Amino acid sequence: MRREILFGRDDTPKAPPGGWRLTADQQRQVTDLLLNVGLEIVRDARGPVPILTFGRRVLERLDPHSGHRLPLPQFADALKRVVLELRHEKLRVMAPSDFLGVGYVYNAADPESWPIRSSR
Repeated sequence: MRREILFGRDDTPKAPPGGWRLTADQQRQVTDLLLNVGLEIVRDARGPVPILTFGRRVLERLDPHSGHRLPLPQFADALKRVVLELRHEKLRVMAPSDFLGVGYVYNAADPESWPIRSSR
């Protein structure tokens, strides 16, 4: 029979960490930062930006020395959902599905950056 003695181990269930509580001003600042960075990325690309590329470029612009400690597909998917919920008149996402990493970010005010061009 094998016995293990674990000193200082607490097996009581822990509550999950609480979410961030942003003030209205902080939320506006974060939104403005995301919009400015996002529109700059789309402008630099001169066309629609795949969501994974967009996520990588956002990470690079916010913290170029981070070494990308965040999992890129999940971060890009979170950005996709945030941009969709913003409903901004310029920065938009075209995502035909909810699959991870699927979609494009574009500037709705610039026809050159639209993901789909029609012949009509």
